[in-house]
Amino acid sequence: MTSDSFAMFDAAYVLGALSDADRIAFEAHLAECDACSASVRELSGLPAVLASVPESALVDEAPPLSLLPALQRRARGAVRRRRWIVSGVAAAAACVLALAVVVSWPTSAPASHPVAMTAVAPAPITATADVRDVGWGTKIELVCRYYETSQPVRPYALVVVDRSGVHHNLGTWNLVPGKATTYQSGIALPRSQVKEVDITTVSGKPLLALPL
Repeated sequence: MTSDSFAMFDAAYVLGALSDADRIAFEAHLAECDACSASVRELSGLPAVLASVPESALVDEAPPLSLLPALQRRARGAVRRRRWIVSGVAAAAACVLALAVVVSWPTSAPASHPVAMTAVAPAPITATADVRDVGWGTKIELVCRYYETSQPVRPYALVVVDRSGVHHNLGTWNLVPGKATTYQSGIALPRSQVKEVDITTVSGKPLLALPL
């Protein structure tokens, strides 16, 4: 057991499941806790893994017991997770899957419509965002370019603001200068309920925005 009261917040934060107050408190904690920051980075690929759940898994019944462990293994492999994902990941991921179970998977992929994001603060990055409705909610695909030369790698975060003003953190990733990076994630809300898509620093400062 750990005495860190935020130790179980990592998965819920990545999946956008924290309340606004808990998210703000956890982001302040991340600035001073290397262990929680590392855990958030390790789980950053989980929303994209959940977004790739096959049609056969989305039926009007409980998902098979083997589904969630398989998703966890894929998430760990994508981010080189060094140990088993804690039980809090399973609980948060199961909640997201439960929302997805009641909807139908689309029969064909929607057309891609990437839109350039607007800078809201000085930053050495540009990006396009493709935001589309899918059967389980809203899928987001970013293509980012990073121009900084003095710092070879820098982390960024994807944040969605819904129509009620709640911020949902959908994960973090690293950008390397001179290379285009594609980052995919999603949220269990319809596109009509998404007010804005932001790229921020890991501490939450908005850099690029796409109002919807």
